[in-house]
Amino acid sequence: MSERDDASDAGVLLAWASRPRETPARNAEYHRVVSRYRNEPDFATLVDAMFGGAGLSLFVDERDGALVTAEASSPLRVTISEITKRANQTDRAVIGGVLLMIARTAYPEPSMLDDPERISVFTVQSVVEACDRAAEQYAESAEGDGPADEKEVEVWRQWLALNPVRPNAKRRSKTDRAGVVNKVCRFLSEEGYLTYRGATDGGTWATRARFRHAVAALCADSELYRRVNQLPLVDHDGEETR
Repeated sequence: MSERDDASDAGVLLAWASRPRETPARNAEYHRVVSRYRNEPDFATLVDAMFGGAGLSLFVDERDGALVTAEASSPLRVTISEITKRANQTDRAVIGGVLLMIARTAYPEPSMLDDPERISVFTVQSVVEACDRAAEQYAESAEGDGPADEKEVEVWRQWLALNPVRPNAKRRSKTDRAGVVNKVCRFLSEEGYLTYRGATDGGTWATRARFRHAVAALCADSELYRRVNQLPLVDHDGEETR
């Protein structure tokens, strides 16, 4: 193909990468450019240079397609504040913490991020329990003599201010702890990171490869996530796990 064709196909791949819910199996054109990237080294080098110039890291998978993460300096990076613009003030304070705890619950062991075949399944209830535990830990830090980040402590104060989960409630609330977690999970699903699996324990969600890559990028440049990853999880029997 000509240089013009290569440049055009690189743009096509970029366009598909911005549609995270699509996969190569659903569209012949997407499958074609993914195959070119995987089978033609010169084309792959061109695409990598184009994405790299925009501060984007690209991984192309035959099944999942183009998976893109943005470096901290990239103008295309989406921040938590941008995600939460439409949320009310209370939700805005805790959404970042909930996002981190979803990642923590889905990948409790760092080695899981290196497994390309891993699909993590978790429930809303398990994330709520993880957030409750994180809030307790930060509250203890704030009351003790150890160092505590006031902004992080405030996030979890806001979490504790939310109504707790009502196990026997006939109607779901969008403003209690489970409702906020579900709201974040739905957002991640709309962005192609999670898949809804059912209503067990407030909602069951499965990760997609795109989420694993995003969490791996978060681990690389987020000190906050590394600190959160040191918090113990709580299993369904109430016992702490690492």
